Amino acid sequence: MRLLRLRNDLHKNQLKDQEGFTLLELMVATVITGALIGIIMTFLVNTVVTSTVDSARADLLREAQLTLDTIGRETRLSANADEQNRWEDENAPGAPANELSWESDADTLVLATAATNLGGNILFSDPLHYVSNKNNNIYFVDDGVLYKRTLADPVAANATETTCPPSPTDDCPDDRALVDTVTNFTVRYYNNESVEVDPADARSVELTLNLQKQRYGRTIDAEFSTRTVFRNE
Repeated sequence: MRLLRLRNDLHKNQLKDQEGFTLLELMVATVITGALIGIIMTFLVNTVVTSTVDSARADLLREAQLTLDTIGRETRLSANADEQNRWEDENAPGAPANELSWESDADTLVLATAATNLGGNILFSDPLHYVSNKNNNIYFVDDGVLYKRTLADPVAANATETTCPPSPTDDCPDDRALVDTVTNFTVRYYNNESVEVDPADARSVELTLNLQKQRYGRTIDAEFSTRTVFRNE
């Protein structure tokens, strides 16, 4: 009799062990597992987004730096900043009434750069004193794009051509688009003592470029500044 009771008890314990989890236990386990997966996925997504945004910001900063390096190289080869364009431009801001209406100011830079022939030799207006003929290279922002416009000195043998706004109806070379997504382009002019002066008195210029893009709903900004001394003739 005692042996039979022991067998029954053992059988009941075995059945109980085979019952598994209750519905409530399964629901609780599912909720906890889902929450853990959500936390892990959120962490992974945030990590990927942060990494992508950081990479995009680095690319944007590099783009700003390369753009100002390009302008800086030309500035070093320029004699000075012209107060306004020395050659007429039918696409100048004040044209057609005023084709000499480009001005070096806080957001526009008008450089006087030596004209050269096809062989790369400088064309001199005064060879005795090494004074060269000058082209104008104008840097300005239009609709978020930083452009370079060139106005060629009309001297014979000048290899440079005057450029104009991109248009299918004209036959002149297009202005060069240097970079887009521009929110700010600032020019400051300094003399030999690092005192800010008017463009005509400047021996160097400080350029600041701000770019901005959207990635994953975030605003990415980059700013780069550089200062360059004119060659001066």
